[in-house]
Amino acid sequence: MRVIAAIDILNGQVVAGLSGVRESYKPLISKLVSATNPFELIMEMREALGLNDFYIADLDAILTGKKNENLYSLLVKEGVHIYLDAGSKNCADLQYLMNMNVFKVVAGLETIESSEELETAAKRFGSRLVFSLDMKNGVPFTTREELVLKSPQSIMKDAINAGVDHLFILDLAKVGTGKGALTDGLVAKARTLSEKIFIMAGGGIGSFQDVIGLKNSGANAVVVSRALHDGTFDRQAIKVISAL
Repeated sequence: MRVIAAIDILNGQVVAGLSGVRESYKPLISKLVSATNPFELIMEMREALGLNDFYIADLDAILTGKKNENLYSLLVKEGVHIYLDAGSKNCADLQYLMNMNVFKVVAGLETIESSEELETAAKRFGSRLVFSLDMKNGVPFTTREELVLKSPQSIMKDAINAGVDHLFILDLAKVGTGKGALTDGLVAKARTLSEKIFIMAGGGIGSFQDVIGLKNSGANAVVVSRALHDGTFDRQAIKVISAL
């Protein structure tokens, strides 16, 4: 079971996400690291936890189009595996990030322009593409009118049929709460649709029991933040989870 550390960047700072209400996000306060500079903070986390996989939600890029490209470049040079959500709308946006040699690029339901763009991206980028099934309280989080009334399960099925082989199931309403993930059911449904797809799950993970539940449902990785910074998952806990 892979552990991926989630990093939210807003106004050039690492912030603590809470329930997807971005206007209320505040600079991260961590028991784990002391750095405030994003690059230094990630390096400290890597050293303290033995992690090298980081899911970066660049909210500056997602909300305003202003990418923190210097950060990406520095992390790539250090060999950090970045799963990068920079608000990509189409294949051209994704290719731009690919050219920076990031580990994986994310096409989020929130920002990807069309199903056609996602299908083309899946064919072009293969396993370096992650489709993020963005939700809030179980409802698709998107501005695309044709998807608002569709079920997350239906959107997920369409993505898998389009060739997506890395799927991130995320409920933004649970982010930062530590009250447990509510995506076990969708993870299980995704696994029934494909035995081969790599499934990442996040949002609300706050205990070892949450991880076990997602593992048993078919997840391959958990994406966590709060549980790392409040000390719930220390280096030893991560070793145990990684061995599952």
